Amino acid sequence: MINPATYNITAGGELRAEPDELSVGDFVRWGSGDNVAQGRITRIVRDGEINVPDSSFTITGTPDDPAALIRIYRQGEDGWAETDTLVGHKFSTLNKITELRATTRELPDNYRPALAEDVPEGRACGNCFFFNEERQNEDGTKAWCEKWDDFVDGGYYCNAWEPDESDDDPDDDYMGEIRAINQDAPAYMRAAARRGLEYYEQGLAGDGVTDGTIREARAMAEGTVSDDKWIRIAAWIARHLVDLDSPDANPNSDNYPSAGVVAHLLWGSGPSKRAAQRTKDYADSVVARIRAEETTRMTNKNKWLDVARAIALKIDGPQTKEPEVRVNTTDFEVRAEGDGMSFTGYASVFNSPSEDLGGFIEYVAPGAFRRSLQSRNEVKLLWNHDAGEPLASLRGGTMQLVEDERGLKVTAQLPNTTRGRDVAELLRTKVIDSMSFGFNVIKDSWSPDGKTRTLESVRLFEASIVSFAAYPATTATVRSTDQAIDPDKLADALLRLESGDELDETQASLITDVVSKLKAQPESEEVVIDNGLELLDIKKKQFDLLLKGI
Repeated sequence: MINPATYNITAGGELRAEPDELSVGDFVRWGSGDNVAQGRITRIVRDGEINVPDSSFTITGTPDDPAALIRIYRQGEDGWAETDTLVGHKFSTLNKITELRATTRELPDNYRPALAEDVPEGRACGNCFFFNEERQNEDGTKAWCEKWDDFVDGGYYCNAWEPDESDDDPDDDYMGEIRAINQDAPAYMRAAARRGLEYYEQGLAGDGVTDGTIREARAMAEGTVSDDKWIRIAAWIARHLVDLDSPDANPNSDNYPSAGVVAHLLWGSGPSKRAAQRTKDYADSVVARIRAEETTRMTNKNKWLDVARAIALKIDGPQTKEPEVRVNTTDFEVRAEGDGMSFTGYASVFNSPSEDLGGFIEYVAPGAFRRSLQSRNEVKLLWNHDAGEPLASLRGGTMQLVEDERGLKVTAQLPNTTRGRDVAELLRTKVIDSMSFGFNVIKDSWSPDGKTRTLESVRLFEASIVSFAAYPATTATVRSTDQAIDPDKLADALLRLESGDELDETQASLITDVVSKLKAQPESEEVVIDNGLELLDIKKKQFDLLLKGI
């Protein structure tokens, strides 16, 4: 404690603050005799209660005598410094004083925005050794620099920067030689997320905060931000800057913080527009670098994809797209028409799982037949896929094909032939209940595990009424268990080798298998790829690659 006389305080403590005299951030003192203390106001309530942290003490503020939450300051060898202790007092016990300052040094002339062109990638006050994010200014826009004894902006930089070894992975490369992008959340964003989570736990976040936002805020508080989150941050801040114009976004408001302020903090933004803009600018710069890295990676991937396709061609030979056949059980609608008979049935049903086609199942996507039907190519209705036994024809006008919300609907008039009459009777008596279609794939997609295939676009060349609802063994299996080389997977493995990344077990096995098959190939003229790489070059480098990555 200090001598009250130093501050010209009367023994009775007659000096009192008026209800409208003090604001958040003002320095005050209180007490008398040997028990005088001083500090800085962090919160004011003019109509309600303040629960003093780390204590059971509650103080009630009124319009005539507001309550203040105050952080205590103590004097040391280097001047005044704030402590971790918070207390509560009425205005009527407080006296406003001048700012309590520590012995400070001027910030250097080279203190400048971290996004300046001459600042090395990934360096900012926010990830500097001297940046003390636990000690922030009242509006949360700056934190204390132990080097310069002053509050600094986490999005700025000076030439005294040193890596925060306690916070970042020692393998991180701040100059960007290993990875072009430092995607860790800077210290000011981590601090904002932590403060937002504290307000959330106090029930101050409002109803609009989702579980996903809280989950991402917790990750951000630990320094982790995904690519997707970086992309969304800038857009979110741009939409919600107006929330910081709310009266309750002002720290002097009795209802501070507003739900908007809490949301901004949870997104790593800040309680002020300036802090929010800083985070938005930083997120924009990270996203720009992410997109540049993705472009570079895709260029490299395409290069290795050309190589992988050439290797697959060398080892497996040309791959032809054999016609495929699928069968569908359907309820035929049969109608007698004069001397003949017509029917309606579905050759394919959308989004319906097939039988096991040899280690995978298949779905037909809505719209898969659209392109084929629009082409008006000839499609025939056959008996059991036998081209020698046609039953109807699209061009002949005896068959109509329509793609509706259920699937590919076939309507046909059966011919007055022996086979036509036999089929009509089999349909009428429900002996037959299956249709099938033959096609070539135009576009398909596979699940990551390779167990589900989706036909997105096909060329339809025939539909059939079939006597058995079974897949012919020669046409049902698209891939055998001894599958040829997958160029996409091989390209990924080659790209990881080139980048010096560690291969997983599957990739290592794939490279080993490819090398073994290449060695077994007879010597011949090598395939030259458009980008100038030769298959011979790959074979020459194969052992180096193995030593490097396997």
